[in-house]
Amino acid sequence: MIDGRRVIAWTPYGRVRTYSILIKYLERDVARGLVDEVWAFMNTDPVGQEDDIAYAHELAEQHDWFHLKHRPEGINLGRLPKQRYTGLAYRYMVDPDAIYVRLDDDVIYLHDDAIENLVRARIEMPAPIAVFPVIVNNAICSHFLQACGKVPMEWGEVKAYCMDPTGWANGPFAVKMHELLLSHIEASTVEDLYLYQDFPLQPGTQFSVSCFASRGEDYAALPKPGVLVPDEEESWHTVHQPLATGRPNILRGDAVVSHWSFFPQHPFLNGTDLLDRYRELADKVVA
Repeated sequence: MIDGRRVIAWTPYGRVRTYSILIKYLERDVARGLVDEVWAFMNTDPVGQEDDIAYAHELAEQHDWFHLKHRPEGINLGRLPKQRYTGLAYRYMVDPDAIYVRLDDDVIYLHDDAIENLVRARIEMPAPIAVFPVIVNNAICSHFLQACGKVPMEWGEVKAYCMDPTGWANGPFAVKMHELLLSHIEASTVEDLYLYQDFPLQPGTQFSVSCFASRGEDYAALPKPGVLVPDEEESWHTVHQPLATGRPNILRGDAVVSHWSFFPQHPFLNGTDLLDRYRELADKVVA
């Protein structure tokens, strides 16, 4: 718990390759008393992802704080990509006393203070729909990191747009961003990447939702508790609901996490040893 609020870290789960790194940080933060439960919302295909599914079940058997959540029964969204089903997860998130921390299954680093600082910001600032950390390899975060002099303009300018051609689609830029963070982790200077302030995100600004903190009371207060309308979670949290309420989301400057890859970056990142370096660091936090 943090400041008397239960903290539930949850993930739209599907990939053991990267989640096996993230879980080490979550295990660390459970042991530190910062996270009460970890949920894997099973967004997997029964055929072709047998190993991914088996790994999640192994974690559930090993840890009493790790729980599997499944798509609610009786809901048919039609012939949609499975990414569209992640919005159904919020039907489980109606505890008004809980803070929920959403993490993509390819978030592969959580700074020591990331969860605590992010959750405290969520508690202290009740107005936003979502409070985001500084996400390394997120276009809008890269834009603000450049504005604060943390990322060289010579790498390519990043605009404040979630699918900016440099910050979202440029593989060599993503490689440089991960190398930058890893150099700070290895030098114990991650705090140098903190932003000098929190930044409001204008209502209607689409933001890649790789990681954010939200409040159960917001979902509980919906006309149908936990039912997002529209049901696409990124649109609801970053476009629809901020516009409907007139409340900007917040980018918190003192919480740092790392997101592995957007699909245009895959060929460049997969040809490096960067994920192995992240895995080595994760192994040390629970050694």
